[in-house]
Amino acid sequence: MILSVDNVRKTFGGLVAVNDVDLEVRQGDIHAIIGPNGAGKTTFFNALTALVPPDSGTITFRGERIDGLKTHQVSARGIGRTFQNIRLFPYLSVLENVKVGAHNLGRHTIFDAILRSGRFRREEREVEEFALELIEKVGLSDKRDTYARNLPYGEQRKLEIARAMAAHPTLLLLDEPAAGMNNTETAALDEFIRSLKSEGYTIILIEHDMKLVMSIADRITVIDHGEKISEGVARDVQNDQRVIEAYLGKQHGGDQ
Repeated sequence: MILSVDNVRKTFGGLVAVNDVDLEVRQGDIHAIIGPNGAGKTTFFNALTALVPPDSGTITFRGERIDGLKTHQVSARGIGRTFQNIRLFPYLSVLENVKVGAHNLGRHTIFDAILRSGRFRREEREVEEFALELIEKVGLSDKRDTYARNLPYGEQRKLEIARAMAAHPTLLLLDEPAAGMNNTETAALDEFIRSLKSEGYTIILIEHDMKLVMSIADRITVIDHGEKISEGVARDVQNDQRVIEAYLGKQHGGDQ
């Protein structure tokens, strides 16, 4: 297992946002986390990436405990993420946003930067070349100099994924990447996520687009009111009465 989560709990005052959730993610899998709005999915992501410290429980990544680390330390160990609410630098270009994502990779000192040493210039070239590769991968090469704020919503989502990939993660956490995308864009995202898996990435995906989830997920975990209520392959989850009542049934209730 690349990631093992045991009994993670997070409360805010009297509200239990994540209630003793367990999760095991296999190397190379696409593992989806679904559930109704307010179920605790994003809080769970925030606990995994140290944006909020869990109150209890353990998080083990590639055999190492990471609960208790700082956000930048978690990132440096190979976990990248996107956000439910896009967090780009609006007045930086597409290229500059992706380069920011690689800020942990540099080995130059502040004196190298001030003096623009050979090491600094070499690392700058390497970062820019890698950023350009990522921009091409997500289909934004023709927008490299465009301010992030001027991109359509779907392309901002793609840019955020590229920025997350800039730190060379082995585990990608994608928080509602299909939000705001039309059917054509979602189909392209489906293909793109599959390509990431083929390149060796492990992916944890929070998503409300059930067609996308059922199409690409190797395993699915369902969270409701902060608790894990079901887990398994798509067929098992779709047929779980608890899931139908808590989430799928509510979402599709108008069609029944």
